[in-house]
Amino acid sequence: MTKETKNKVSSTALGTCIMRSTSYYEKKPCYKSDDFIAPKVIPSFLHVMAKYNILRSILKKAVFKVPGIYEYVIARTKFIDEIFKCSLGNVEQVLIFGAGFDSRAIRFSQELKNAKLFEVDAPPTQQAKINRLREKYIDFPSNLNFISIDFNKESLVEKLNQAGFQNDRVCLFLLEGLTYYLDDEAIDSTLRLISECSAKGSLLVFDYAATEVAKQEIIIDERKVKKLHQSLVKAGEKPGFMLEEKIQSFLDKYKFELVEEVTSVCLANRYFAQADFALSAQKFRIVKAIKK
Repeated sequence: MTKETKNKVSSTALGTCIMRSTSYYEKKPCYKSDDFIAPKVIPSFLHVMAKYNILRSILKKAVFKVPGIYEYVIARTKFIDEIFKCSLGNVEQVLIFGAGFDSRAIRFSQELKNAKLFEVDAPPTQQAKINRLREKYIDFPSNLNFISIDFNKESLVEKLNQAGFQNDRVCLFLLEGLTYYLDDEAIDSTLRLISECSAKGSLLVFDYAATEVAKQEIIIDERKVKKLHQSLVKAGEKPGFMLEEKIQSFLDKYKFELVEEVTSVCLANRYFAQADFALSAQKFRIVKAIKK
């Protein structure tokens, strides 16, 4: 990441928020999400475009250029929302890595009222989110703690301790849309930290790209993949981690057991009753695992 991009709001975090905002105003139930906070965070002119049918169509054609990515983000949001609705009975802490403009601390404040919440992100993105929600007079839950960190200079362990994070508690760890931009070393150190500071029964949720499918995708449309790669590099978010081994073998290293792994095909069938985006976004997987 260059010095210039260190001071910028994450383009991928903003892009995800724009997609969630757009889906909130969709008329078709399969495309509509429940993230009522997202439209309040994005720039006002984009909010207007997302809200009205004709302008929304223009926005989708202009911004969501990677085939299937809009549908994938909608399905991913719904899948993880279901976890927050149904799986938090004994969770004592929730830690969201690379939180971006995630709004679950607000949207699920009732379900999360007995847990401590922690959102970790780079200072520019986190501050932009805080400022925008304050401008809209949206209150943060009293149990939400923001952890701003420069990963190149600061220790995450120290930051977590300072924020009151407690080891050996039952936690939910969320890495949504994050692994794609971390290298293998960063993934390993993050998951080892999660393993060391979590109690049995803790949940780990993340999505990732499967290597074998990504390689096929590059062969099929090398120019499109190259263009996407260049745009991410320019934004300071170069694609990195892709998983080559079987998911359970990967999780074993961190003492987690697979509960569920869903492919884009599964997501398409579950939320869209069709496979429109399954082939064009097929390299993606979402994992839910539990600490052994």
